[in-house]
Amino acid sequence: MSDNKKEYYFIDTHAHLGMLKGKTPEKAVKDAEKEGIRYIINVGTSLEDSRISIDFSNKFTNVFASIGIHPHDASGFGKKEEFALELLVMSCSGKFGCSMKNNSRANIKKKHNKVVAIGETGFDFYRNLSPKKDQEKAFISQIELAIRYDLPVIIHDRDAHNDTLRVLKKYAGNKNFRAVMHCFSGDSGFAEECLALGLFISFTGVITFPNAKSVAEVASAVPIGRIFLETDSPFLAPQAKRGKENYPEYVKYVASRIAEIKKLSIGEVASVTSKNAEKFFSLSRKL
Repeated sequence: MSDNKKEYYFIDTHAHLGMLKGKTPEKAVKDAEKEGIRYIINVGTSLEDSRISIDFSNKFTNVFASIGIHPHDASGFGKKEEFALELLVMSCSGKFGCSMKNNSRANIKKKHNKVVAIGETGFDFYRNLSPKKDQEKAFISQIELAIRYDLPVIIHDRDAHNDTLRVLKKYAGNKNFRAVMHCFSGDSGFAEECLALGLFISFTGVITFPNAKSVAEVASAVPIGRIFLETDSPFLAPQAKRGKENYPEYVKYVASRIAEIKKLSIGEVASVTSKNAEKFFSLSRKL
């Protein structure tokens, strides 16, 4: 890393280390560090994946955990899953030496220090792997869990802009509500509606694709103070690595493209987006 590059750092606000096949999580984290990625937020997609996310946060000092149930895994979502997620906020489940039967909200005292968000949760009407009613039930439950414990929400929205906004509008006025639209895929109009609700917008390697003109237009319009960087690794590798597995170290390509679009230096993009993420996810208070 050059001396100039050491003046700034990146945060990958959305990765799935447990889904990597080409590298171990250990190597992916180490390689990211070499490329100036200071922190990685590992995002859960199911109860088991959320447990793994917490394990990674315990193992790596620069990895934080988000816990949640993805819309693909929302089938049959009910009180059992709702309470299991709540216990995971405390890093408390059967796997961690606690029994759901012996726990209630009255007994839950303190959040796990490195659980920094709830999600990813939301709607996916592209693949429709879970019934819409279950997706909505899981989404609402996780928003309310996040508000209860003053945690931000990581939102998955695919082909579901209207329903996503309908649900979010019910919570936007709550003082503990804050959310990010992960892997933004809408147009400028949708972005404006998200910003009006106080949401942050996160961009992936998709922004580097030659045909991603709509995403580039959104990035141009959204204030840099409301933007996060993410890889969504191992998915959506940037154009320079297209067709290969994606890794947190590649978040620099997202930053570079945003810098180009907004006519800023990559250092400015890294600095502002990192400060955005640190404040939003309360990272400075978690170490």
